Amino acid sequence: MDGITYYGNVGDFITSATDRAARIANIRAVMAALRNQRLLIAQNPQQVGVQEYSLDDGQTKIRTVFRDLASLDVYMRALERDLQYEYNQGRGRMTRLMPEANFKNTCNG
Repeated sequence: MDGITYYGNVGDFITSATDRAARIANIRAVMAALRNQRLLIAQNPQQVGVQEYSLDDGQTKIRTVFRDLASLDVYMRALERDLQYEYNQGRGRMTRLMPEANFKNTCNG
């Protein structure tokens, strides 16, 4: 055995973490790999057809294919939201939704 863990997709990699700090580290590693791929595309615009990125830190290998640059951007935004969620859960922050009827209108206009 070569000691490398192979994951079929990014979700498996992120959820394989056993605690919040490890999940944050995994999300940040994936985001860094995506940013590197975007930079490569920006430096070589003629290679816009490059559709995959890989994360290889010596112990983990993931390979994912995106249709185009826009789908890569959408995925990065989703990862940023997941990262913020993990940070906020660690700080005890949450969002509480309440009906409008619970608030009095204090505007005079």
